[in-house]
Amino acid sequence: MKATVSIYLFLCLCGLSSGFYRRHFYVEDKMQWNDAQTYCREHYDDLSTTTTQEIEKLASIPEISPAWVGAYEHPANPSEWIWSGGEKQPVEKWNTDEPNHLNTEKCALIGNSGLTNIPCDRTLSFCCMDYYETIVVHESKTWEEALDYCRQNYIDLVSIASKKNMAEVIKNITTSQTAYVWTGLRFLAGHWFWVSGDDVAYKAWSAEGELQCPAKNLQCGALDIVNKVWKPRDCEEKLNFVCVRN
Repeated sequence: MKATVSIYLFLCLCGLSSGFYRRHFYVEDKMQWNDAQTYCREHYDDLSTTTTQEIEKLASIPEISPAWVGAYEHPANPSEWIWSGGEKQPVEKWNTDEPNHLNTEKCALIGNSGLTNIPCDRTLSFCCMDYYETIVVHESKTWEEALDYCRQNYIDLVSIASKKNMAEVIKNITTSQTAYVWTGLRFLAGHWFWVSGDDVAYKAWSAEGELQCPAKNLQCGALDIVNKVWKPRDCEEKLNFVCVRN
């Protein structure tokens, strides 16, 4: 069975090592937990590992029905829950009175507000994840050239979806040869957006603020390395840039 990735979600920081991120993908096809795990490992990295912040964001998306994530009951210790991907982070954000019925409900789904445990042989849609790493490219290119380069050689220009994302990217761009680096931030059709499709809920604009109607030559977003803020820049300016790769 070929599942359909029906919605591309978001980019967020994960605590693996410097410069790593994960993206989540919702798969509409319904499978038992073990089959969903196999599918995710074949097509992505694994079933989704989620922080409280990620759970809240996933649960807020109307298109997502109850879906498997990678949390499951430890085979040797029913009171402990672990992640399919092997991450050493707590399984948190459970719904009220969950987890319950240990030994018979050994797999976790994400519902309207948090995690619930149910039997693993139920068939549900599920969330898979991929890991990505930020790469600083020490070549000076226009924004469009940088976008083309990232998409041809890696995945995309970087999105910055949280304060932690911002701190991690800044830490990784200290070797840049230009004072600004291109990101995937772009102004078009009256609003700023990330070219990857990520939400622009988190913002880190310079003191001038987010320009609602920038001049035509100031419609590409760059990261100011020294002041650690985003600034609208001339899209034809040649800067180093940050890509993401898996």
